[in-house]
Amino acid sequence: MPVVVRPRVPSDIDALVAVLALVHEHDRYPIVAAHVEPGWILEPDGPAWVAELDGAVVGQAALQSGADPESASALGVGPADALTLARFFVTPAARGTGAARSLLDAVESYAQGAGRPLALEVIAHNEAARTLYARRGWTALGSYPARWFGADGPAFEAHRFILPTAGAPRPRDVERSGT
Repeated sequence: MPVVVRPRVPSDIDALVAVLALVHEHDRYPIVAAHVEPGWILEPDGPAWVAELDGAVVGQAALQSGADPESASALGVGPADALTLARFFVTPAARGTGAARSLLDAVESYAQGAGRPLALEVIAHNEAARTLYARRGWTALGSYPARWFGADGPAFEAHRFILPTAGAPRPRDVERSGT
């Protein structure tokens, strides 16, 4: 049965929390186990899609308004003019089925239709995700120490990627570090 991608609805949340728990166990995503909960899944302020396989929810991709200043600069837009891919995950059992590709197709199509470029951040240890983004034509901007938990919290190596809208000028050269 093919992967079905559709807009997320409130009744998907319990299934998504269960999927996210498996992803956290397998990939340490999200980094903090306490984030395996509905509020974290629902946090991004943009549209969200789910992937279904054989009628079961197997993943999600969501969009957040805006992008970090470095990504926006590389895209040649202001931070508010871009979108950020967030809360993107697929259960380990559904990897290789096309679920991740189909979710990215939905996200990229939405951004293209809105005329807004995309940015994302991914933790360094998630090599499979970084490979997927590169294969799809996202531009790697390099790594940096992410301080998602405040200046006193731990720093994690993360990577930035961008995807301009079709027909937009190529991303500006930025200093690339760690790649």
